[in-house]
Amino acid sequence: MSVQLNKFHYADYIVFVAMLIFSAFIGLIFGWLNRKKQSTNDFLLGGGDLKVFPVGISILASFTSAISILGFSAEMYRYGTIYWMITFSYPLTQGLTALVFIPLFHGLKITSAYQYLELRFHKYVRTTASVIFSLQMLIIFE
Repeated sequence: MSVQLNKFHYADYIVFVAMLIFSAFIGLIFGWLNRKKQSTNDFLLGGGDLKVFPVGISILASFTSAISILGFSAEMYRYGTIYWMITFSYPLTQGLTALVFIPLFHGLKITSAYQYLELRFHKYVRTTASVIFSLQMLIIFE
């Protein structure tokens, strides 16, 4: 009996569709429950009244994407175990972010590094940084 690994089985479709429906359901429920919150502050910062646990889980979820999880194994397979060296930099960068950048952004009531660049320097610096980032993403994914 031969099994093709490059095609979805009907069970894969069922799990995939169920996950999409469940995710949409969660979004609809929270959208309905929080329909009174209309400001950017409420949307991006939770109105400023979020506790440590949900903020930590949100940062963890945004830091470790599904692409990262799939990509780590592919990189390890292709280049060997030297890729583990990257994991040593994570605590360093997370600590630096937690101790320097998050308090800075929280104190200034801003939500992105681009807002900081505009406050610290000028609007043109913010625009230049975002254009450079966009070009870098285009170059990487081509």
